[in-house]
Amino acid sequence: MRIARLRPGPAERHVPLPGAVVLRALDGQPAARICPEASSERRYTSGQSELLAWYVSGRVFRKEDGQEVTPGLELARTAIESPERFVEQFWGHYRVIVHDRWCATTLVLCDPCGHCPTYYRFCRDGAVHVAANPASIADARPAFNSDALKSFLVHGDVGRVQCALHDVERLPLGHALWIPERGAPKTHVVWWPSWRQRGDANGAGEAASGKGLLGLLRRSAERCLGDKPAVLELSGGVESTSLALALAESGRAGNCTAVNHCDPASPSSDKSHHADSVARHVRMAFERFDIEHGAFSPPATIPRLARPALHVCMLAQLDALRERLTSYRDHRLVNGHGGNAIFLASPPDGALLDAFADGQWRRGFGAWRDLAVMQRLPLWWVLQRAFVQLRQRHADPLAAQASDLLTAAACDGLAEGIEPLAQAWLAQWSLRIRPGKRAQILRTLGNLRDIEVYPSLAASGTVFPFLTQPVVEAGFAMPTYRLFNAIYNRLPLRRAAYLASGLPNLWQRDKGMMTGIVGADVAANLPHVEEVCLEGYCAASGWIDRDACRRAIGRIAHHHLESMATIRRLYAVEMFVRGWRQDAGQHRAAPA
Repeated sequence: MRIARLRPGPAERHVPLPGAVVLRALDGQPAARICPEASSERRYTSGQSELLAWYVSGRVFRKEDGQEVTPGLELARTAIESPERFVEQFWGHYRVIVHDRWCATTLVLCDPCGHCPTYYRFCRDGAVHVAANPASIADARPAFNSDALKSFLVHGDVGRVQCALHDVERLPLGHALWIPERGAPKTHVVWWPSWRQRGDANGAGEAASGKGLLGLLRRSAERCLGDKPAVLELSGGVESTSLALALAESGRAGNCTAVNHCDPASPSSDKSHHADSVARHVRMAFERFDIEHGAFSPPATIPRLARPALHVCMLAQLDALRERLTSYRDHRLVNGHGGNAIFLASPPDGALLDAFADGQWRRGFGAWRDLAVMQRLPLWWVLQRAFVQLRQRHADPLAAQASDLLTAAACDGLAEGIEPLAQAWLAQWSLRIRPGKRAQILRTLGNLRDIEVYPSLAASGTVFPFLTQPVVEAGFAMPTYRLFNAIYNRLPLRRAAYLASGLPNLWQRDKGMMTGIVGADVAANLPHVEEVCLEGYCAASGWIDRDACRRAIGRIAHHHLESMATIRRLYAVEMFVRGWRQDAGQHRAAPA
C-alpha cells in the first residue's frame, strides 16, 4: 500500500525530537529519529555498523521453542532481509527499525498483533519521526481526519484510516513500512497466518477439542509477564478463568492477585461469587473492588488517543479502578480481552456455510440447528442471515444501520473501506464462501486494534495473552463450526479449562445484555451527556440532527435504547476531540 502523503508531508519540522535515538545515514544525516517509550519496562538497544543502523525495543521470542532472542545486530539483519520470515519465525512485543546505510532505505517493523503500536511522521530533511505515542510527535492542537471521524460515527470503526490525526500515520497491523531514499514510502503485508488447520480432519478435531490450548495460553502469559508479578482481572467467565488456570499451571498463583470489580448500585453486575470460587480453586489471593462511578460519568482527564474508542464512556470508572490498583505498583495487569472474538462468542450465522464449504455436511446441518436453538429463531431466518454475512466488511455489521440521528453530510464522501490487513487476507484467501471465518477474522482484527487505545490501568502495563500471535494463529486455524455446540460457545476453551479444573461454572449460560444499567447511567449524567454530544465537533460539522439526538438521549434516560449505539459512538468522537483540545480549553469544538 502506498502512503497517501509523499515526503516531505504536511508534518515538516526542523527541530529534532528531544531525547530521540537517531539513526544516521553514511553522510551523517539523520535517517530516523525514534522517541523511546517513557516506561522503563520497554528496554531498547541501538547501534550501527558499516552496513546497518538499527534500533530494537521490547522482547522477541522464537516460535519453535519459546526462547527469548537477544536484540542486536543479528536480529536487525534478519528483519531487513525478510520481514515475512521474521514474523514467521519470531513473536513478541517488539519494534524493529533498521536503516540500510548503503541502499539508503529504512525498515519499520513491529509486532503484527499491535502490542507495540508505531506512529510516524516525516520532516523536511527526509528523516522519519517514530514514536509509540502519537502525542509525542503530533502538534499540540492537531487537525483531525474528518473521514476517520465520520467513518467511526457511521460504522463504529475508522476503516482503512489508521490514525484520526491528519498529519500522523500509524503502521497498520501485520504490515512493514519501507522508506526509500527518494519517493513515497510503502507498506506491505508481512503476516500471513494459516486460516485452516494444517493436516487431516483428525488433527483439526484434536485442536478444536481444546487439547493443548491451555498450555499455549500458559506459555503466552509467561512470556508477556516476564519476571513481574500479576494482577488478574477475574470475572469468573470462561476467558479470565482460563487465564487463572494458566497462571496456576505455571506456578505463578502464589504471587498473583485476582481482582473483581462491580458497581454496587447494580447487583446484577456482581459476578464476584464465580470469581471467588475460581480464585480459591487455584489458591490465588482475591480482592473485590466496588467502583461506584457508572458509565458516562464526567472524567477528570481525557487521554489523548489515536482514534475514538467506545470505552471513553467509562473513563471515570476506569480512573477509579486505576486508583484502587495503585497498591500493586510493581504488578502487570492481565486481561482476558480478545477471547470472545477468537473463539466466537457468539457464533456467526455463517459458520454453517463454512461446514458445507468444507464438505462437512453433518456438521453443517448440526451447526444450523445449534444456531437456531441459541438465537431462538426459525431455521430459515438463520440461513438467510448466514448468506447476508457473505458480504460482511466490518467487525460489527449491525453498527451501520440507518439512523435518523445522522444527517446526509455524515455519509457524503465516506469511502467504503476496511482494515488493510483484513482486505489483504480476504483478497488472497478463498473465504468468499466461508462467511463464518470472515466474521472471525474481522472481529479479531477489531480487538487487536483496540489494544492501542486500551487505557493503562497498571503502572507496569496491561498484557492480553489471548491477543498474542501464537494464540491468534491457533484460533484462526480452528474451523468455525467446531467452536460451538448445542447451547455453548467457545467450546474448545471451555473444554480445556474444564479438563484442567472441573469447575462447573464454566458451563454456565451466557449472561444477558445489561443495557438497563447504561440507561440509568445516562439518566444520572444527563446534562453532561447532552452537553458533550450536542455542543461539539459533530454538531458544528453538521453531521447530526441536534433535535433528534436530544430526543434520543432523553429516551435512553427512560430506558428506550434503540439509539444507544449511535449515541455512544457520537459521545466517543466528541471525547476524542476534547482529549486533544482540553489543554487549550477548547471544549466547544469547531470543524477543522
